[in-house]
Amino acid sequence: MVEKVLGNWANLVATLERIWHEIARAVPPLGRAGAFTMEVLGKYHKDDCLSYAAGLSFWLIVSLVPLSTLLFKLLGAVLGSRAYGPATLKTLQEIVPYLPREFVVDAVANSQRIGGMGLSWGVLLFGSYWGISQLDTSLAHVFGLRIKKHRQTRKNHLLRQVTFLVVGLLTLVVFLALLVGGALRKFLPARQTDLLPYLAPILGLVVVTVVLQHLPRLHVKFKHAFLGAGISTALWWLAKWGFGIYLRHTMTWGIMYGSLLGIVAGLIFLYYSCAILLLGAEITAAFYRHETGAIAVPPWLRGKTEGPSTHPQDL
Repeated sequence: MVEKVLGNWANLVATLERIWHEIARAVPPLGRAGAFTMEVLGKYHKDDCLSYAAGLSFWLIVSLVPLSTLLFKLLGAVLGSRAYGPATLKTLQEIVPYLPREFVVDAVANSQRIGGMGLSWGVLLFGSYWGISQLDTSLAHVFGLRIKKHRQTRKNHLLRQVTFLVVGLLTLVVFLALLVGGALRKFLPARQTDLLPYLAPILGLVVVTVVLQHLPRLHVKFKHAFLGAGISTALWWLAKWGFGIYLRHTMTWGIMYGSLLGIVAGLIFLYYSCAILLLGAEITAAFYRHETGAIAVPPWLRGKTEGPSTHPQDL
């Protein structure tokens, strides 16, 4: 009985593959898109990105509090009391969803206690660094640079990571200060309050694009990073919407975790976010490989009169 079921399943899979190959030959763009998708998903599985996402989410938890404290402190230095207004808090809660509101309130309170340029700043930078370091390691694994170190085009990893952290934090502060602070009010096509709902996705797209372009240990083109960031950002917002529906309709969450529900939900969604970010990195890495390396075209994508081709542009 089992052998019969397995045989029927194998026949079904073979039939579906045959149908797909025919469709791919008839519509080459669709075939190339399908081949590219399967390549990315296969590499995502081979690289064990879900395990790397677990490690990355852990170190981001360690870095989240000091990083948010630094962000609010710098925003406060630029915007004053407006840095702690509803617009900023709502935007950041959209970017880091499902965490308890007390998390943001504590970050604001801690940032207001820090003064001068003493040891506290160094401790916060040190705490923020661990998330960036693990993200760099995960991206190096995705791009195949942890084993093939000779392919790395960016050196001095510690200095590069610290520079990325400091410059990225300052850039994020300037970006938020211009949009939330109202400096661009005269140049916006609509009222600033009407544009606030779109600020979080725009900010997420910008941050992920910068991460995928400038943090890997090799030079990545903007278009490759932007495509990977665009797809992962869209998937992230879709996952956020779906996870919210799941939480609202699953009563066992409240029974199991009680007052810890917000923390547990936030941590789980942080893991999902890291998994989606690494999928965006795999997409960016695939575009990079197609443009810089020789990748064989699957036989079922070649025309009847074409010979074997390994040119990246054929994919």
